[in-house]
Amino acid sequence: MNLNLNIPQYGVTQFNRALKDMIEDHFSYVSIKGEISEIRIATKGQIYLTLKDETSILSAVVWEQKTRSLAFEPEVGMEVTLIGKVTTWSKFKTTYQIDVDKIEIAGEGALLKLIEERKKRLEEKGYFEEVNKKKIPYLPSRIGVITSPTGSVIHDIINRVSNRFKIPIDLWPVAVQGAEAAKNIIGAINGFNEMIDNQPDVIIIARGGGSTEDLMAFNDEKLAEVVSLSKIPIISAVGHETDTTIIDFVSDLRASTPTAAAELVVPVKTELINMISGLSQRMSYGIGNIFKENSADLQKLISLIKTPEQIINSYKERLGYIKIRLRRVINNNIELASKDLSALFGNLKIPYDLIKFQNSKIENLSKNLSSIIERELFNKRQNYKNYLRLIETNSIQSNLKKGYSILSKVNKIINNSKQVKENDVISARLMDKTIKLKVKKIN
Repeated sequence: MNLNLNIPQYGVTQFNRALKDMIEDHFSYVSIKGEISEIRIATKGQIYLTLKDETSILSAVVWEQKTRSLAFEPEVGMEVTLIGKVTTWSKFKTTYQIDVDKIEIAGEGALLKLIEERKKRLEEKGYFEEVNKKKIPYLPSRIGVITSPTGSVIHDIINRVSNRFKIPIDLWPVAVQGAEAAKNIIGAINGFNEMIDNQPDVIIIARGGGSTEDLMAFNDEKLAEVVSLSKIPIISAVGHETDTTIIDFVSDLRASTPTAAAELVVPVKTELINMISGLSQRMSYGIGNIFKENSADLQKLISLIKTPEQIINSYKERLGYIKIRLRRVINNNIELASKDLSALFGNLKIPYDLIKFQNSKIENLSKNLSSIIERELFNKRQNYKNYLRLIETNSIQSNLKKGYSILSKVNKIINNSKQVKENDVISARLMDKTIKLKVKKIN
């Protein structure tokens, strides 16, 4: 039997073209569901994918100009639906593939499962722990905002911050949706952290609400790691109040909306002014009371302190009183002795020798009395000199000669370091002159 009689004959190119026309005409646009098992990015930017199910695989390509319109970055293990055209290739080998226009996650459940798996991996690495979260500054000097420059989000943040406490805001414009969004946001975070001048004290990552697929950029694992490792505190404000993404768990603070983030990052200026005014009044009242109490205590101390002149006069008075008492004692003794002598002369008729003896005795007594008086005077003079020496030793001038000095501020003696603060001008009285000193440091 001759089989060649009814079988058409083709050239290789002719056959491949016929097959290409048949396949592409029959399968214009297709939607194919499967799991991504392999991803390869070419040097020119196109992405080659391998899609599989339980028994087969299928090749697909996303050309470079179409990668920018992807809603998310494809990953191995994702269950997706590819939408595109079937094309054939026969230059080096015969094959066919899907020329992809759009990639969708195959159902909300698959997308949520993927997010939960990412959250579990990050949680096991410790990225969600509170101990790793940085404190948000109470009143930052500059705020960095990472969001789309064209949406209403940035305007809401600027308006809310300006109404509460006007602070400089630096916008780092990024795409907040699509395959390149996560890379853009990572670049913005690193850019803010690498700034040397005018680096913000806090960063807000924000975008409006959207579907789970729209928000996939904020569920990126690499982005979550960069947010957690940022040196600058980060506030996440993605979507509406009910929307939750992975960066909400790793950020230092989560805001329910971008407007709420603006309210969390700065206080209300008028409230701060009122609070500071109240504290200032309380501080002034407290300082005034302390000053009055200390002034009263100082006056009491001053009243108890005696000047060297007062001390000398006091000792002079005491010495004068001692001198008067001594003179009175001597006069009384002389008077008594004279009376006794007169009595003896009046009552006794004494022989001349006895008189001579008594005269001699009286002379001796007089000498002894003089000796006693001189000794008493000598002792009192010595005491007087000792008192004078003690007074001179403890006098201000004597201490100044020894190298001491008297410190004063506004003509008030300083005896406590709390009375002095940095940059105060104080006076130091030395033995011969008074000098002015400026306080540079208090140890």
